[in-house]
Amino acid sequence: MERAMAMSAQEALERLKSRNAEYVNASANTGDISQERIKQLSEEGQAPYACIVSCADSRVVPEHIFMTGLGELFTIRVAGNLIGDMELGSCLYAAEHLGVKLIVLLGHTQCGAVASALEALATGTKPEGAMEPLLAGVFASIGGERDPRAASIANARRGVSMILGNGEIAHLVQSEGLKVVPALYHTETGVVEFME
Repeated sequence: MERAMAMSAQEALERLKSRNAEYVNASANTGDISQERIKQLSEEGQAPYACIVSCADSRVVPEHIFMTGLGELFTIRVAGNLIGDMELGSCLYAAEHLGVKLIVLLGHTQCGAVASALEALATGTKPEGAMEPLLAGVFASIGGERDPRAASIANARRGVSMILGNGEIAHLVQSEGLKVVPALYHTETGVVEFME
């Protein structure tokens, strides 16, 4: 397995694209989850080649979507693939401490958080309780957009903007070649559409 430091952002992006193409035609994940790999990672530590921020949706599993095994991806999952302080700190950790050169903000079609926000906007319902901050984040992302696919893309793009708005991450983009890109996973086909 290549160490993250040896892989550029573009190389990591190309690997994700080729692995997703493999996934679309696969019936099982071929990633290495062997006892040997577990032992290697325990002894040598992790060196993921990409950081993926995705939704917690059970259909959106980055390790499968990109046909990876243990230690290849640094994955952050949260409903609506929203960026808050914890997610931002996790992205910074991946880039600064693990040497990851690529962060992908992976939205998806049929997103429940986006659908809930669109429904609330259509009915004029104000979210309450634990859903309030989640939907507030989606509202801020989608603005006046009412098409579910376009709203999911807008949500992913805003997440990228929030990541790049962090001064420490912006510095790594300039000085270390870090790249942050939005993408959309199509739950209907398994295809990841990168919006570089």
